[in-house]
Amino acid sequence: MTNVRRFLGDDGALATIEYVIGAAVVLGTLVLGVSAWNNGLVTRLQQLVTQLAGVR
Repeated sequence: MTNVRRFLGDDGALATIEYVIGAAVVLGTLVLGVSAWNNGLVTRLQQLVTQLAGVR
């Protein structure tokens, strides 16, 4: 338990935790954005394939 208190009392350790949390937030936002973009792209490609199938 003393190691945990020492870790939480260390300013450098808190800065490291803050950087890790910040990086997780940034990466999570990036993943959500790319996923939403990919879903929109798949929908658009499906629409184009449907239109091309109707041309024949």
